[in-house]
Amino acid sequence: MKHEWQNSDLTTLVAHSIDLIGTDEFTQSLAHLCLQTNAFDSAYIAAFFHDHAPCELFSNLSQADTTVTVTPYLDYAYLLDPFYDLFKEGIGDEVVFLQECAPDDFQSTDYYRLFYEETGLVAECCVFIKFETSASLAISLGNRCSAFENPEQIKNSLDSILPVIAALCRRHWPKLDPSTLKGTGRLGHHVAASFELFGSSKLSPREADIVRLILKGHSSKSIARIFDNSPETVKVHRKRIFTKLAITSQGDLFSLFIEALA
Repeated sequence: MKHEWQNSDLTTLVAHSIDLIGTDEFTQSLAHLCLQTNAFDSAYIAAFFHDHAPCELFSNLSQADTTVTVTPYLDYAYLLDPFYDLFKEGIGDEVVFLQECAPDDFQSTDYYRLFYEETGLVAECCVFIKFETSASLAISLGNRCSAFENPEQIKNSLDSILPVIAALCRRHWPKLDPSTLKGTGRLGHHVAASFELFGSSKLSPREADIVRLILKGHSSKSIARIFDNSPETVKVHRKRIFTKLAITSQGDLFSLFIEALA
């Protein structure tokens, strides 16, 4: 397993990253450091903002995976990302596995189908580095080969070097600013606003809230807990929502969502 690393290896990787601070090669060195200390095989680094779409800073994904996932992610799909939700909630420096933060019905969503099933991604974690209240660095590490034998050990390995990763990142990027970062991304004001307003012309405010939670992968039970209602009440809301929007499935709902953001 790749996460069985020695202190001498870690020292060499960290020293190399220090040497590259302030250069264009730093992000690749940072990704290499993260990948060599655990069992992941892909890395994607982005800057998260509250008032701007994410900015891509590094990716070692194939061109095929980039076309299928990265382009729609930066355009709109980040709004459905459990990791982006954690950022909006104010998470600090932390290592989080997807299963720790994803809603209970996440695997039934079109988001999961598009970004996980169709690309063969079987596991993912995110290393968060908080810069200020409105920005964080998100280092997404993925595995497309096999399930982990010991995810707790892998997380412990990343946790042990999290202070080093954070120090390197803050030295390389004294501030995260979408107007000066090298990478891709676009203004997300209208995208976020469209998401908040999705369905509001036909739905009540509570129904619109439920729609957004459905899109993110919350089950009726999960939504009921959030609103302190019964699952049966939420099911009635869902049926009424589908009738008002003239749809018959969650897939139809996702399609309407994409059309609304176009």
